[in-house]
Amino acid sequence: MASVLLVDDDSYLLSGLRRNLRDQPYELFTANSTETAIQMFQRQPFDLVVVDQNMGGRLGTELIAWISTHFPDTVRIMLTGATDMWVAQEAVNNGGVFRFLTKPCLPLELALAIHEGLESRARV
Repeated sequence: MASVLLVDDDSYLLSGLRRNLRDQPYELFTANSTETAIQMFQRQPFDLVVVDQNMGGRLGTELIAWISTHFPDTVRIMLTGATDMWVAQEAVNNGGVFRFLTKPCLPLELALAIHEGLESRARV
């Protein structure tokens, strides 16, 4: 079974995403900080990660770049309220994101992006 990690410092958003994605065919994990996400990755790699940009002083693009370097096979999706062009460029250029989604994001849109990301990983 595929594993998906959701990373956001908003616990309400994480629990809402977990609720909306609970019937999907993958194991879902959550982290509320970049530090927690890194610790989780060091224990087990994930097939796909969804990362928020602004998390209490740390940028999601930093985490995406770290994952890209240490776990290049992990599919990376950016989900953020920050629609600044710099954020998108940084995510694509330094993190190789598969998809860039903006908040608010419909649950179906996120589920589809995760599904397509996992499919693309399976083809590699």
